[in-house]
Amino acid sequence: MRRKKLMAATLATVLAAGSLLAGCGNDTSSGTSQGTSNEQSTNSDGQTTVTFWAAAVTEERQGFFDWFADYVTEVYPDIKVDMLGVPGDLSDYRQKLDVAIQAGTAPDITNDFRPELVLNGYYENLNSYFDSWEDKDKINEELIKSNKTYDPTGEGLYALPYSSQTWNMWVRPDWLKEAGMDVPVNWPDFFTAVEKMTDAGSDKYGLSIRGGAGSANTLEMLMYAYSGITNYFTEDGKSTINDPKNAEFVQKYLVDSYNVYTAQDDLTKGWADLANSFQSGKAGIVVHNLGSAASMVQAFDEDYSKFQAAKFPASEEGYVVHAGLMPLGLSMNSESKNKEAAWKVMSLYLSEEVNTKYCQLYGEIPANLDSVQDPFFKDSPYMSVGVDIETSDNVKFNDTPYYLPTYSNIQSDMESNIQAVMSKEMTPQELLDIWAAALEEAYQDYNESVKQ
Repeated sequence: MRRKKLMAATLATVLAAGSLLAGCGNDTSSGTSQGTSNEQSTNSDGQTTVTFWAAAVTEERQGFFDWFADYVTEVYPDIKVDMLGVPGDLSDYRQKLDVAIQAGTAPDITNDFRPELVLNGYYENLNSYFDSWEDKDKINEELIKSNKTYDPTGEGLYALPYSSQTWNMWVRPDWLKEAGMDVPVNWPDFFTAVEKMTDAGSDKYGLSIRGGAGSANTLEMLMYAYSGITNYFTEDGKSTINDPKNAEFVQKYLVDSYNVYTAQDDLTKGWADLANSFQSGKAGIVVHNLGSAASMVQAFDEDYSKFQAAKFPASEEGYVVHAGLMPLGLSMNSESKNKEAAWKVMSLYLSEEVNTKYCQLYGEIPANLDSVQDPFFKDSPYMSVGVDIETSDNVKFNDTPYYLPTYSNIQSDMESNIQAVMSKEMTPQELLDIWAAALEEAYQDYNESVKQ
């Protein structure tokens, strides 16, 4: 009996919209790819066709997926991968997949792991495949544990993790040197460096704050790194996000720094704007992940005296707190008629050659432990920072509640409130109290749904 037939409230809304879209034309494909999960797909050459949809694919990324499709057939001549890279942002991909699920044309494999699709039974539990896989010990055990958090029991594996994405500061070591400082390793030094690197008269600021899209995600990571708190909820279900130490950080970061040690237009900046500020010499520190490494290398023409990746500063307790590794991975459609072939494709994706190639392109840390030994990750001035974050005894990962179906929605809802704090129309504590209430409601709803 499939355990996850409960439809989370958020997914119900999304799929209801998907039904309307399906009724307006039912065009769920793009290019030549079409989901074929409900009937065995075998071409005239006797090959089993496995459909694979990838999210947010650029031209460069499509080149990788085209190569991988050919590589699958090279390794498994009896399998053909029908690959569809969906361009645009993640919301475009998710809408397309939701419509396909409703229409019964969803692909065999997807690479966007979502908690609500665990809850409604769309994903296949991969435990039996993984447990009998001869290469299972080559996969980072922490990533397996992370992916299992999407299952309320903590036991089901609904996505095969292919990588992890660590977050970091990008700093200007040349600016810090001029200010007589090293890369900040604690928060007092961080705020001192931000002040010392600022020369507002020259349009040069020590910091650039993400006040636009994605601001809540960044702020959330940084406030927990500052406070040193590693749990999002107490035993009685109370959120820790409105802890006084988190409020203290928001005051220092958003209120005291904005428009003093940052540019005024930080109020609406998304990542592209932050990257431009940093790369054009207008900001000394920005926060992002290693996925932006390639653009940094290009912008600074590989001059590592002008840019450096660094871990978050340590909390007062002396350790660095990093957001829990976000569950990533390939998932299998539970209604697929090509499950054995789909698993072969998925497991090949985790081979050393493929995982290394993928992670070099995406700026992520491989799940395959052999791939991590590649010089690109071990010796790179920036990728080695991600490896260090994952292996250091001084780094603690908090229990970020990615498993809550409305978690990302709550973050989006907080963005306008963050701007209100930056504009001094709302206090940090007011922001965090609203945030805590939303998380507590989502946590309670989740726990109640699991009991049903």
